Amino acid sequence: MIMNGKNLKITFLGLFISSITIVSCSDNKNGKLNGLQNGSIVSDKGYELNAPNSGVIRVDMGVEIPTLDPQLIEDKNSQRVATDLFMGVVTLDQNNIPIPGLAESWSVSPDGKTYRFYLRDGIKFSDGTPITASDIMFSWRRLVDPKTGSPYTYIASSIINANQITNKSLPVDSLGVKVVDNRTVELSLLYPDDDILAKLALPSFFIVSKNEVEQFNREWTDSKHMVTSGAYMLKEHIINGYLSIKKNPYFYNANKISINEVKFFPLVDANIALAKYKAGELEVTWSVQVDQFKEVANDYKDQLHITPLEGFAYYDINMLRPEFKDIRIRKALNLAVDRVVIAKEVLGTGVTPNYSVVTSSIAGGKYASVVPSWIHDSRSKQIAEARRLYKEAGYSINKPLKLVISYSTDDERKKVALAITSMWKEVLGVDATIQNLDWKTYLQSLQKGDYQIASDRWFADYNGISTYTHLYLCNASENSEKYCNHEYDKYINQATNINNSTLKREAYIKALNIAQNDYATIPLYQVSSKHLVKPYVKGYIPENNHLDIVTSGWFYY
Repeated sequence: MIMNGKNLKITFLGLFISSITIVSCSDNKNGKLNGLQNGSIVSDKGYELNAPNSGVIRVDMGVEIPTLDPQLIEDKNSQRVATDLFMGVVTLDQNNIPIPGLAESWSVSPDGKTYRFYLRDGIKFSDGTPITASDIMFSWRRLVDPKTGSPYTYIASSIINANQITNKSLPVDSLGVKVVDNRTVELSLLYPDDDILAKLALPSFFIVSKNEVEQFNREWTDSKHMVTSGAYMLKEHIINGYLSIKKNPYFYNANKISINEVKFFPLVDANIALAKYKAGELEVTWSVQVDQFKEVANDYKDQLHITPLEGFAYYDINMLRPEFKDIRIRKALNLAVDRVVIAKEVLGTGVTPNYSVVTSSIAGGKYASVVPSWIHDSRSKQIAEARRLYKEAGYSINKPLKLVISYSTDDERKKVALAITSMWKEVLGVDATIQNLDWKTYLQSLQKGDYQIASDRWFADYNGISTYTHLYLCNASENSEKYCNHEYDKYINQATNINNSTLKREAYIKALNIAQNDYATIPLYQVSSKHLVKPYVKGYIPENNHLDIVTSGWFYY
């Protein structure tokens, strides 16, 4: 059941609207651009009718990405570029279904714990050197090697000895992977993992060149050195300027790659991105921000692609901070947030309220019951309970809790942060301010626990519950709130090793309810992707791409 948000709507919106200045999305209010741009005819609607160059596509990547190293990637922006540059033994189609990648086929043992991958004949890296089973083994070992420092080691937890290697109790060469011959690699699992193929399609398992990585160490991702395994290779990278990639002539499917060059731009300001799109200087935008949405939806309806995503926005509560040791404060902050107002009034971009530590849609809705009991209460009752808990914890109007919400540069995150500070002020009297950080600094602050409250989002890597459950494990690298409840870990470990699907689900639900009732996070809303794509760009079919994993290899003019 969705709560009614009307009780706070009038008083909150007055406070909120007064705190925000709406910025125009474009200098050209009429959207009229005439003449020729980049050799293309431009209509009075502000978009090019014809491709500027049949071999080039220009893409907004949203921010200056932190890394191009697949085993170090933990954000969607970096993943977008890396998916062009690298590939795993398995890849995903536009329906998020695993299909052959560098491996042409695979076999599975009767007990579901051993996979053999058979590499395509003659596959090569972008420098023309062969990709062999040894490179597969090296790349997978590199993921769990503590020296690499990957934030995504959890993704390999079903592989034999992966956890022990990460914890430095076993050597890297004990990982459950072995070379059978140059074209065959074998993967051994602790237990049948229904999601293993989808995991192997993620950047963490992308194949890198052993020779290049060992020769150049951390500098191997420099454009002078980088060797890639995917459809494209790195041409040039100007920090905060652009990143250019070109078609990899040695890619096994190169004859089916239509776009010869992709140029990525780190356009942090969505207004600039929209202006460039209108001016014919971009083919694809990273997103459409909340203040742009109505205009874009009206003027560019045929070019705006909105897809519900398997992922959600939430706030991390830093559990290392003394002010959050009291569960009454964490619960009061949760109760004081009106998700309906945020989703419908503040954003209004098709997102839906979320109250759970997971989404209601994951795994076909099998975990939709994991919600706090108070979502069935009236809004006035929720507010009363929030105020009672706040007062019992020792805070009041005269002694307010002081908070700082940290967020990365993003109009949507800023607008939500301003809304929530107003809600907390209105309902509880909390003295809250907001702090904007660039993307790289923001990620570092999450990893170090250098914040009070942090705006966060998690996009599912695959359509399985374990894509969310690791977020709340003690000491997990993606556990940004530094939350730890050993009962939660116990049930997750039980669920992982159970083969019976009914019993497995029951164990997961027990664990998730523990995390839900500990209030270490503030769930907000389930997200959606919003991309503008020029009408002459073909091959992009987003309707069933609920993971929003995109590769330029799909595009053509």
